[in-house]
Amino acid sequence: MTYFSEKLNEAKKKYSSYDKEFYAVVQALKKWRHYLLQKEFVLYSDNHALQFVNNQLKLNQKHAKWVEFLQSFTFVIKHTSGKLNKVVDALSRVNLIMQELQAGVVGFEEMVDMYKEDTKFKEIYAAVKNPAVHNRSQWLDYLIQGGLLFKSNKLCIPKCSMMENIIKEKHSGGLPGHFRQDMTFSQVNSFYYWPKMQTDTKRFVEKCRI
Repeated sequence: MTYFSEKLNEAKKKYSSYDKEFYAVVQALKKWRHYLLQKEFVLYSDNHALQFVNNQLKLNQKHAKWVEFLQSFTFVIKHTSGKLNKVVDALSRVNLIMQELQAGVVGFEEMVDMYKEDTKFKEIYAAVKNPAVHNRSQWLDYLIQGGLLFKSNKLCIPKCSMMENIIKEKHSGGLPGHFRQDMTFSQVNSFYYWPKMQTDTKRFVEKCRI
């Protein structure tokens, strides 16, 4: 098994999660091009939306360039859940979320205090932070990283305006058009967690006029 990584510059850190995943695919194929050009292969990604990249009717200049490059290869893209792709998921998931937040998709510096007041997360946060004082046996799938609460590598979002900001960013996906409700939820659900997230996503998409 071989791994390839690249440190993103400031401009690329501001990419949407869709664009980051798309860029990673392009760079990986460039890296291993000499092995792949003459072969048919399967490309696995935990980003569900990438399966439909060749079916987008409208492409911005960046995506069009990337799609043109991909067309020199013979392959199919298959979605694999992050839960099944545990090695890659453990190496990249938390870091990718942190990069996305730092790029300004949502603010997160105040989230630590929000956890302490949130009706859903305050008990969990206290138990994970101080297991010697609180019983955290029922919260084993939660962890704290950099002061932020994660559930199975998904960032927990306390009840605030950040929820709508995240849905909005995932709904647009950096595309001229917007994703459907199911794909939008898949994008949000891949990285974030909060109660009634699917209901909130449905309500937002139904109100969107694009």
